[in-house]
Amino acid sequence: MLQESTTWDPRHIFRDPSTSFKTYVLFLLVVCVVASIKLIRVWHGAPPFRLSRQANSPSYPQLLQASSASLKQWISFTFLGWGIFASMSLYDVCDRLLDEKRIGSFVILFVIEDFSSAFSMALLVVLFLFLARWHMLRRIEHLRN
Repeated sequence: MLQESTTWDPRHIFRDPSTSFKTYVLFLLVVCVVASIKLIRVWHGAPPFRLSRQANSPSYPQLLQASSASLKQWISFTFLGWGIFASMSLYDVCDRLLDEKRIGSFVILFVIEDFSSAFSMALLVVLFLFLARWHMLRRIEHLRN
């Protein structure tokens, strides 16, 4: 009789995301929605590639300045949110590891994988915020010239 051998691959283990991770993803989604609303407000005054429509308006550069400053704050807030999430997650993982008698290398790899995915998501959101802010600053510069 032929025996088949099966291998166990830990990369295919499905783990439900924790409540703190779900809250973190919701936070990142809210940040993206806020940035999108700010972009839509700016584009409502002057659609992309039609900035000359607002060249003589004194309120439009103020809107751009305020939106740019707000996005700068959101960038900082996103990094702070990631830092808080990372520290809370690290504490929870260390607390669970203290309960175990043996710490395997797979557990450490899962921790690193979770942190890298959370940090990647934060960086993508910050990249979106940075590009939106850069767009607004370029519009301000164009209006000044």
